Amino acid sequence: MLNSNGPLRYNEKERYRVIELFALWEGRVNTTHLQNVFGIGRQKASEIIGSYTQRYPQNLDYNASAKGYQLTDEFTPWHAGSSFDEYYHLLTRAGHNDYLSFLQTGFSLLEAPLRNISPALVQPIIKAIREKRRLDIGYASVSSPEYESRIISPHCLVFDGIRWHVRAWCEKNQQYRDFVLSRFSGEFEFEGPSEHTAEDDERWNTWLDIVIEPDPRLSPAKKRIIAMDYQMENNQRIIPVRAALVLYVWQRLRLDHYAQDPEAQQITITPESHKAIKPYLP
Repeated sequence: MLNSNGPLRYNEKERYRVIELFALWEGRVNTTHLQNVFGIGRQKASEIIGSYTQRYPQNLDYNASAKGYQLTDEFTPWHAGSSFDEYYHLLTRAGHNDYLSFLQTGFSLLEAPLRNISPALVQPIIKAIREKRRLDIGYASVSSPEYESRIISPHCLVFDGIRWHVRAWCEKNQQYRDFVLSRFSGEFEFEGPSEHTAEDDERWNTWLDIVIEPDPRLSPAKKRIIAMDYQMENNQRIIPVRAALVLYVWQRLRLDHYAQDPEAQQITITPESHKAIKPYLP
């Protein structure tokens, strides 16, 4: 029997997350959803939903005509996020499961041409981050295409939407820098404890606001559409970002190139915001 009152185990949280995702994005959830996602029987699936409704009675109501539980007006997700991506990834991940043939919702994702990152490449970096250790590792760059030894003190892995980066103190350059993860050779040695941590990374700990707005050259009607696309309020959207990551957001929003056609440009950055982030751009 699942625990409906005490602390939740990991598998219970995951099951409750799936319940909330289907309820939130499809409007209902039933035993068939859980049977197909987790490969369990109807009785077990019914038990899981029963445990969920006992713990969160305000979230779901059973509707016989809908043949499932529907979310109520008081529905509050405790385990699922509010991002549509989370629901999408549940279906696409589960789509590799033969149980989920009934969930062919019709998604298509344009994949970026990412280099496959091997576990052997990531493991020493993760260990160095967690143990706050210095790492001597081979690295190649566009300016120095041959692998050379770099002693770094990594503190975070960053995904910019296209590539993975390692934020680290570089002993060669005596500053915090971003290293493209796929450019490491994988050959490494640990060099003892690091004296440079995330707390010392000034750009990492400096937060800025990128304030975007519809291109001023657009008509009011077109500005309204752009504002809807980007969920703007009063024709502006504030995007908080670490100073160390400003460039990646700048590029992803396509603000690094100015289009002559306002409909191609769509959004611009406010002059005040541009002035604030300019020191952190190339």
